[in-house]
Amino acid sequence: MNTHKGTRHAVTALAVFATITLVLLWLTGTFSGGRAEAAAAKVEAPQEDSGPGEAQCADVAHSPPPSGQPDACSPAEGVAVAQANPNLKEIETKKCEHDIRQIDCDECRYELGVVKVQPSVLQALTRIVKVEQSEALTKLQWTGQVQFDQTRMVDVLPVAPGKVVAVQARLGQQVRQGDVLAVIRSSEFGEAKATYLEALAAAEIATREKERQAIISAALEKLLAALETNPTAPPTSRNEPLGEWRAKLVGAAARLQQARIVAEREQALLDKQASSQAEYETAQREFQTAQADSMALVEEIHLNLNLDRLKAQNAARLAEAKSNAARQRLHLFGLDDPAIQTVSQTNDNGRFAELEIRAPRAGTITAQNITEGNRVEPTQSLYTIADLSNLWVWCNLYERDLAALHASMAQGHTPRATVRVPAFEQPFGGVVDLVGSTVDETTRTIKVRVQLQNQGGMLKPGMFASVDVDLPTGGQVSLVPRSAVLTDQGQSFAFQHWKDDFWLRRNVQVGKVQGDRVEILAGLDPDARVVASGAFLLKSDVLKAKMGAGCAD
Repeated sequence: MNTHKGTRHAVTALAVFATITLVLLWLTGTFSGGRAEAAAAKVEAPQEDSGPGEAQCADVAHSPPPSGQPDACSPAEGVAVAQANPNLKEIETKKCEHDIRQIDCDECRYELGVVKVQPSVLQALTRIVKVEQSEALTKLQWTGQVQFDQTRMVDVLPVAPGKVVAVQARLGQQVRQGDVLAVIRSSEFGEAKATYLEALAAAEIATREKERQAIISAALEKLLAALETNPTAPPTSRNEPLGEWRAKLVGAAARLQQARIVAEREQALLDKQASSQAEYETAQREFQTAQADSMALVEEIHLNLNLDRLKAQNAARLAEAKSNAARQRLHLFGLDDPAIQTVSQTNDNGRFAELEIRAPRAGTITAQNITEGNRVEPTQSLYTIADLSNLWVWCNLYERDLAALHASMAQGHTPRATVRVPAFEQPFGGVVDLVGSTVDETTRTIKVRVQLQNQGGMLKPGMFASVDVDLPTGGQVSLVPRSAVLTDQGQSFAFQHWKDDFWLRRNVQVGKVQGDRVEILAGLDPDARVVASGAFLLKSDVLKAKMGAGCAD
């Protein structure tokens, strides 16, 4: 008795296990048979008529087509997919064997590919999205390498030979423009500073001499103007700076005045017949001689005055030119105007010849070739500074993809690129800004440059990268999440909202993959709402036919 009971329990357990196995096989589409095949054929008959092209299109949802190649799915296949979907008016009025509308029959509606889901269940277990309309794209896929932006790199070279006395910046350090990187002691720099100080002193002396000459010229001009009115008038003030010309003018004025007095006296005596004609004529000649000497002196003063003024001006200009040349030489050593102004105020002779090496731009020190105590030359690169906020990715473009890229750029489009590196999961956005002019004879590829922002400094020059470039083709395409597309026996389908709580299985023709989305070429309405995640819940209900359920029971 117990033996029979044990046997029955074993048989029951085997039957349960077999049933569960069959259910799992039906759900995964691995096995079908008997009457269930007939029921499934009623739902899946259109997909059998669609031919092998549908399976080929479905595979695109999981593996994108080759770069730059046309889509394998033809318009005719899209029409076949649309025809395979049931007519909504027909299924809405169709009745099942229970003599009610089949969509209202919980046992039969699955045969029409219709699922009824309560809103609370749908909200808790699924995610609903709207079919998105976007521009149709052609995808190009390249490989490349991250490199420095050469326009944002600079080698720091000393402008003069010298000995390194201090190293203040290290490899990997972030620096700002103008930061002191190192200090060297250079005899050439010391000589340049000494020359500047000498030129500065000479310019100051020349400027003072020019100012003194201007004062003298003004005083002489004033005196000469007075002498034109009264040639015998002496200088009016001894405080006026007249230089050596004061004595000459005083002497000439005195002689002229004396000759004038003698001539006037001889004229008076001659009129009284108290003097001879000879003495009168002698007095007149002496007066005329004194007058001529005075006029000659005035002309000489005018000539020498202009000459001295010109000499002083030229000397000042020459001194200023030498000072500017010495200043410009200090600029070549990297000193700005405020630093040059402090040169004349520096009293520390021990640091007189010390030259500071400053950063010419902000960035990161990517190379260091300087050690304290060593001697450096102007041809030696001490540091390399690079701005890592923007990088280049040099990619290899095959000749077959050149036409699509060239056509897009010729229309004024700036192709956008998505860059991925093995180190990080997140992609990096960039733009294609340069296509090489030559083809590599060995690899038969063309170099293409992608500019991208280095977010957070995550990318490092030298990294290998994969690059995806989407080129617009001018058309429009429907997009849904890749998780919204399911497959059954090679047929791709999605669940579209019909009305109220009803969702409808729709066979679809899929196109290219765009990131986490896939193109829908046929099968869905442009403004449809589809199940993006959790669709397996609806799929298991629609595929009841594979478990032998339905009206045939």
